[in-house]
Amino acid sequence: REIAAIYGLALKEPEIIVEEGDMPITDVVTVATDAVVCPLYTARYITDIKVAPSPTWMQQRLLVCGMRPINNIVDITNYVMLEQGNPLHAFDTLRIVTNGANGLQISARRAEKGESIITLDGEKYEFEEGIAVVADSSVPIAVAGIVGGASSEISEKTTIILLEAANFDSIIIRKGQRALGTRTESSARYEKGLSLALVKKSRERAA
Repeated sequence: REIAAIYGLALKEPEIIVEEGDMPITDVVTVATDAVVCPLYTARYITDIKVAPSPTWMQQRLLVCGMRPINNIVDITNYVMLEQGNPLHAFDTLRIVTNGANGLQISARRAEKGESIITLDGEKYEFEEGIAVVADSSVPIAVAGIVGGASSEISEKTTIILLEAANFDSIIIRKGQRALGTRTESSARYEKGLSLALVKKSRERAA
């Protein structure tokens, strides 16, 4: 995008083709958001996942960009973040706490004092009020816009994922990363403020 703008070249966008399922996501996932924390939260519920190493070309491109390949699902979210500019996150839906017959209940909200999380890198954080989190019906499963939680991490046993594509408030993300003392590729983008238009495009590209 930058090169095309600087040199007046035509921008070549990737063609995005998504295979739609028969089941509306609203049949299996309920989302509630604090509009200040998260102006836009979207997701795709993707079944029949087979976790494996990414193709060599994708691993090589990620390495060149300074990112460590992990598996095809995580690598896709990182690849699309680099390509489109909007961070994404994939949750293993079978590891998310559900509330009876209501299926998955996801909320983007402010943390309550005393809540905690163990993140993907093994760090434990205890929250002060106000830090943005993504939670299931019971506890936080991600520090919103910063880092995912270990409890819903993608593993070789993952077969169904919830692919999150959202827009989180830049000021709240900036305050959150300072409070926790951690900065990630994701938070580095959200803290600057992202266009809402990137959300759908990134989600569909990853899907």
